[in-house]
Amino acid sequence: MMRQPPRGERRSEGKKEPQPAPTPAPPIPHQAAQAFRAQWQGSGALNASLIFDRYAPDWAGKGEIKKDGLAVVEKAAGRGDQKALAAVQTRWRRLVEAAGAQPFTLKTDWRLIAGLGRKGPLEVGFTFHRYGFPILPGSSVKGVARAWAFYHLAEMLGESELNRIERRKGESTLAALERLLSTADPRQYEESLAGRYRQSRPEAAATADDFRALFGTTGAAGLAIFFDAIPAGQPRLQLDIMNPHFPDYYGDKNGHVPPADWQSPKPVYFLTVAEGSEFLFAVGWRQPLASDAEAARLQSTARDWLIRGLTDLGIGAKTSAGYGYFQPQSTALPDRAPVAPSSAPSSVGPVPPAGPLQTRRGTIVEIRPDKRYGKVRDVETGHEYRFPIEAIQGDTPGKKSTVAFDLQGDQVVKVRKG
Repeated sequence: MMRQPPRGERRSEGKKEPQPAPTPAPPIPHQAAQAFRAQWQGSGALNASLIFDRYAPDWAGKGEIKKDGLAVVEKAAGRGDQKALAAVQTRWRRLVEAAGAQPFTLKTDWRLIAGLGRKGPLEVGFTFHRYGFPILPGSSVKGVARAWAFYHLAEMLGESELNRIERRKGESTLAALERLLSTADPRQYEESLAGRYRQSRPEAAATADDFRALFGTTGAAGLAIFFDAIPAGQPRLQLDIMNPHFPDYYGDKNGHVPPADWQSPKPVYFLTVAEGSEFLFAVGWRQPLASDAEAARLQSTARDWLIRGLTDLGIGAKTSAGYGYFQPQSTALPDRAPVAPSSAPSSVGPVPPAGPLQTRRGTIVEIRPDKRYGKVRDVETGHEYRFPIEAIQGDTPGKKSTVAFDLQGDQVVKVRKG
């Protein structure tokens, strides 16, 4: 029996000449691959969700397959089906209006990461609507509003009052507060929390009542309905990167490998929603209350808590690094904010002294490496200062992080973690 020539070789008279290896095809059915290529080369709409979940890029051993695959999804999002998005928006508006909600919009302050921890074929997740555009699930939206309201109530009570709340063995003060707010037993709630503060801290007691009414307990659902947030217009995705500099150290489970400069960074690529993207939000109502005025007040409270959560806490992954925050409705930033003037001396002439150098402590309220500026709020005075990104010493601090900053006159000349 004659031996078949190996792949990549052909028969010749007395000599075997090597042939280039064929380009690997996507590991999907041949007809599906053909259909994708035809659609990609055409001018029609593309479904980024379908491509993200089902497509693996052509790869001939060059480049990075994960980066290439995500880049294909990023480009496909720019060719999304606008008619499908418009139909979803229409259906969404009718649904929320039927639940007694008034939609409102917010814009992303910077990039937003939706569903990074979800499983996916490219090892990083993303939350898509089945029609190919990013969404924020209602459960996540509710969680942000609930988290802000919870910490707001804890702040109203103060550390001394939280320490007075009866705790179980090994339970923290915040865990005890969470348990009492969620208990289905109204008598336990009244005796342990609300009743204690009806006279001394009536505002805190009223906030706790609103919290239980809106978000529910272990025995009853809350009255507020938080809908999925969907894009208000054609969304834009952007490819981003995490670059761990000590991969061997992070991957060492035995604790024998130190973080060292000789370790090579291993980039991790992921998808984000671009800054300035506008989303539609809505808070509906589950059932009527005895008083329409009371229902309207509670619904307005839920909406306010949601807006504060989205602007103060953020949503999605990597919020500590500045991702996932939305602009307040009343203080929307321009598309391109001007960079703060440099503290370097001018070449035109001498600069008069700006005053003595002061070291202050503050909280980062904005950090924009892409726009080369940030903002810090003085913890004592509450005054906000704008600073150039070049003033940062060491690692870039995330939003809400505590820093020390050197102030000369009204100008921040140095910012550092601490």
